[in-house]
Amino acid sequence: MDDNAATYGVGPKKMTHGYAYIMPMRGYINLGFYQGAVLADPERLLEGTGKGLRHVKIRSLAEADRSPVRALVAAALARRRSGAIGHTDT
Repeated sequence: MDDNAATYGVGPKKMTHGYAYIMPMRGYINLGFYQGAVLADPERLLEGTGKGLRHVKIRSLAEADRSPVRALVAAALARRRSGAIGHTDT
């Protein structure tokens, strides 16, 4: 992860305790999820092709406050708190 990203997690280790990150870009921010590849995403907001990381491009506060975006954040936090690692729970 690039040094200009802010990580949110449940402990001090970025990749094993982090659930989300915010990375400023030119004209938007990436709201990323360390286990995004396994999150339910019915609105198909997540972008990326990595093994685990996925992100949503956020261009305004209104976009960040949308219900599907908030649901992704809540799901990522719940998943990390549960100790799930890299696989789906369903």
